[in-house]
Amino acid sequence: MVQPSSPNAAPPFNLICGCTSLFFSILLCAPPLHAAAETNTNSAEGTTEPRIPLLEPLDSTRNAVSHQVTEFANWLDNFFGDERIYDESQNSSLKLNLLQINEEGYQPRYEANLQGKLTLPNTQKRLELLFESDPEENANADNTIAEAVEAQEQSLGLRYIQLSTDWLRANTDVGVRFRSGGLDSFVRFRLRGLFHFGHWNLRATETLFWRDSTGPGATTRLDIERRFAKTWLFRATSKATWLDKTRQFDMNQDFFLIHTINKHRAIIYRTGLTAVSEPKMQTTGYVVSVRLRQQIHRDWLFFEINPKVVYPQAEDFHSRHSLTFKLEVVFGGV
Repeated sequence: MVQPSSPNAAPPFNLICGCTSLFFSILLCAPPLHAAAETNTNSAEGTTEPRIPLLEPLDSTRNAVSHQVTEFANWLDNFFGDERIYDESQNSSLKLNLLQINEEGYQPRYEANLQGKLTLPNTQKRLELLFESDPEENANADNTIAEAVEAQEQSLGLRYIQLSTDWLRANTDVGVRFRSGGLDSFVRFRLRGLFHFGHWNLRATETLFWRDSTGPGATTRLDIERRFAKTWLFRATSKATWLDKTRQFDMNQDFFLIHTINKHRAIIYRTGLTAVSEPKMQTTGYVVSVRLRQQIHRDWLFFEINPKVVYPQAEDFHSRHSLTFKLEVVFGGV
């Protein structure tokens, strides 16, 4: 585990805020790169967008390709129950996950978590009530499903969606987490921009947050994806989180190859690494995994098998194997 460095050894938090402000300014002020789908006339200024008449017949082809990449990526994320789909969907839903984790050198353990949100009526789908339950931090391994369900920390929050379009979305969450040691309040703001570059999609997400237990922080995430051969999607995900409490960046770089076998079965191949910025920039581990997901009953019951190999720095990058089984029950639209 990397020890927190002295405040003088890490970038000050106001630098992160400055970078985040620049990020917001670019997203809010720049027009979407897929603006060809919008009107060519700027009614506010009475001017027209620059265009080359010879290339106008290509507009519909380019827009169709961009739309197909986005729709396919969204369908895959929805099928795999990705966190992004949960964050951006404006439908009420409830999801229960039961996991058995078999890790080399340890006894099998169980985890259970419940995640749901309720879109409040008469709010034009801008207000949502959030509920989440996760395993307690630093909790001992649970030997049965019943113990795993009991060892939970619940959180309750309210989400306000300030903006929701195809290319830009912004929302703010406020709430409280019920921990064994007391209450842990939190606030977070999330801004996501989506851009198209031919056959490629770029999704940039910035999250600012504050919690009683950890203080302020920020997470920057960048996803680059492209569809191949109708049933394959490539995605590269870069993620960095800054915590003012530890005064360091925790970073992830992952590469995914997602294959749709049929509409009821899909598989994700993943390789990646983790790193930290303090006391010096260094890699803390590597990971290789395969995640097979099967829809086993209608559109609400799923089963997953996830073999994984990690190479942690703390163990001199020696391999550690694990096998996780997950049963997921979905209530309501996702």
